[in-house]
Amino acid sequence: MKPFKFTLEAVRTVRQRKENEAMEAYAKALLARRQAMEQLEAVQQKLSDSWKELRQTVTQGCNALEAARIDGFRRTLEKRRNECMGFLALAERLVNNAWQALIAARQQREVVDTGYEKQKSAHEREQMRAEQKAMDDLAGRRIASPLSWSPAEGLP
Repeated sequence: MKPFKFTLEAVRTVRQRKENEAMEAYAKALLARRQAMEQLEAVQQKLSDSWKELRQTVTQGCNALEAARIDGFRRTLEKRRNECMGFLALAERLVNNAWQALIAARQQREVVDTGYEKQKSAHEREQMRAEQKAMDDLAGRRIASPLSWSPAEGLP
């Protein structure tokens, strides 16, 4: 019996590698998005704390210089929050693009896998036919040998 050999094995290997690379890119994009979210949450927490500090300072009474300092820090935090929101939006787009690339790579691999399964099934059917033919030939020889013997020839 001859072993199964997939004619598109090289293509299958390349497609699997591309799918793995796409999975890795997707995982990196998810990690980057999570980090962007964590940075945004940290800045928002600092901004919230800054607002509390400003309210407390103004309520307790302070000079204008102290209030301006706190307000300037708060404005800096708001700018930083806006930057973080931009980074998060970019990270979301990268996640979506990586997801689409992963889906496309998976579909391309599945096309080759379908061809693999079809060739493997055809190979197995051919192997079964060959085995059946060999068994039929063997059975035919066994049946033919006793029928071809005649008493005039004598016993072997």
